[in-house]
Amino acid sequence: MNEKIIAKANEVLKKTANVSLGVVDEDGYPTVMAMSIINPESISEIYLSTTLDSNKAKRLLKNNKASICCATARDNITLVGEVEICTDQETKSKCWQNWFCEVYPGGETDPNYCIIKFTTKKVSLYVGEEVAVGAL
Repeated sequence: MNEKIIAKANEVLKKTANVSLGVVDEDGYPTVMAMSIINPESISEIYLSTTLDSNKAKRLLKNNKASICCATARDNITLVGEVEICTDQETKSKCWQNWFCEVYPGGETDPNYCIIKFTTKKVSLYVGEEVAVGAL
C-alpha cells in the first residue's frame, strides 16, 4: 500500500469529528449509523463509544465485522475490519471525553459505557485525487 496516501488519509481522519459505522443486524442486513470518533490518529485503529445495552453493541458482539466511512467534500475513506467491545477501565479512561457525561451519568466508570475498538483490515481510499484499494 502506498504510504503517501495512507499518510494523507490519516490527516483527513484527524480532522474528522464523525464517521459512519456499518454493522450487520440480526436479520443479516447492513445498518449504518453516524458516530463521534475519539481522538483519531490513524486509519489502522479507530475508537468509538457506545452503551453496552445498545443495538450496535449487541450486534457487534454477535458479528464483529464492520465498516467505517469518513467523507469530506473531496475525500472518501472507507475501511473494512473487525471490532472489539472494550469494557476494561484502562481503555474506557483513555478514551473518556468530558461531554460523555451527558450519555454516561456514572462517568468513566459507568458500567454501561464501553468502547468500540475498530481494527482496519482493508481500505478503499480516494484522498487528494489519489486512489488506493486493498489490505492495510
